[in-house]
Amino acid sequence: MKIYGYKLLLLLLRVAMYLKRAAVWLWGYIAKALAWVYALWNKTIGFYLYKLWFGVKKKLEKYKIPLDSRLIELIGKRSTLQVVLFVVVLFVMMPQSALYSKDVTQIPGRDTLLYELVGPGDQDFGEVEIIVEEANFAAQPNIETPVWKQGSVGVETPSVVGREIAVEVQDLSSISAGGTAVTKPTILPGNELPEVSDSQKAVTKRSGVTAYTVQPGDVIGAIAEKFDVTVNTILWANDLSFRSYIRPGDELIILQGSGLLHKVARGDTLIKIARKYDSEVDSIIEANRLQKDGSDIVIGEELFVPEGVRPTPRPVFTSRPRSISRVSAPPPSVSAPAGSSYIWPTNVRRITQYYGWRHTGIDIAGPSGSPLYASRSGRVIKSQCGWNGGYGCYIIIDHGGGVQTLYAHASQLYVTVGENVGQGQTIALMGSTGRSTGPHIHFEVRVNGRRQNPLQYAR
Repeated sequence: MKIYGYKLLLLLLRVAMYLKRAAVWLWGYIAKALAWVYALWNKTIGFYLYKLWFGVKKKLEKYKIPLDSRLIELIGKRSTLQVVLFVVVLFVMMPQSALYSKDVTQIPGRDTLLYELVGPGDQDFGEVEIIVEEANFAAQPNIETPVWKQGSVGVETPSVVGREIAVEVQDLSSISAGGTAVTKPTILPGNELPEVSDSQKAVTKRSGVTAYTVQPGDVIGAIAEKFDVTVNTILWANDLSFRSYIRPGDELIILQGSGLLHKVARGDTLIKIARKYDSEVDSIIEANRLQKDGSDIVIGEELFVPEGVRPTPRPVFTSRPRSISRVSAPPPSVSAPAGSSYIWPTNVRRITQYYGWRHTGIDIAGPSGSPLYASRSGRVIKSQCGWNGGYGCYIIIDHGGGVQTLYAHASQLYVTVGENVGQGQTIALMGSTGRSTGPHIHFEVRVNGRRQNPLQYAR
């Protein structure tokens, strides 16, 4: 009996095995059919339905933006400012428009009951006549310059019919009402501006370097004009640039003329110095009172090079890590005014995703390779490529005071960790690395480790 039980169990196992083989064989055909249907679906209507769903989802993303962010965006638009200015101008101009004008044909007060009872009285005042004399300077050949009494304006009472009125010349811009002067210019002797002669205008020729203390209100252009030198001469002599500031009390070195100073080094000759600064050997000898052949120059001596021009420094390319591009960076941003707090981190302004509780920054889309600018000067604390949590190639700049900015999804990096960058400097190129569906920059602002809305800092 026990043997028959084993045989029955073995038979059942064999049946189960054949059923499994049949199911696998059948499922192979079903899977092929489903794969064909799925491929047909993707090639026809499936792709368009997915594209439509993705577009609707993208359109609905802007409605997830917090109300305060949308309000800030609305207020910050140029069109909103234009509408506000138009309303203000319209409000100011409305009282002066024809809507408020009124043609007064009667003298005020004559249509009242009191005027009807009392009447005008025995006195009747006539209208006032204004007489204007035009001065004819060309008709006075004996007078070299016009006198200050010509061109006066007078006000006289009306004349009686048939009686000629003698018009009296009044003082310049004086007004008389019934013969009494209301205002009169006062011209005292010696009030004319003194004329500066050519000898006084000439700048005293200086034989050496002059130390000038900056006064309140001074600018480099005015100082250069005062000492009859070029602006570049002052900048080069004091190691300044066109963006440098000068403050009252600073001491500037003013050379004896337009040019620059050169410190003689080993192997220098007058010919080599003249060629370097595009000057003349004779001018250098004469300005520095050297010997005719210039053999008395010594190493360490500072020579004045008249009309010299500082040569343009050659660009120096240094090796970068593998994640840093070896190609020179594009020029910096020109929209970084001095003293500004934060600037826009790129040269495109199309925002594809705003800051919110699900998004830690803003996404700015543009062509791949668009330059990315440092929103503010600071020190680079992160500059690396890889997945990096979806950031891809990204940079973090520390601006001090607990404020940091992040630039993600770059295609190329131009700065390294520890490097100090200036505001508006090109630090990377826009790309689509990491978790990205297209070329854009993910821009974040972090204050004490907390992410803030970047639109509150950069516009």
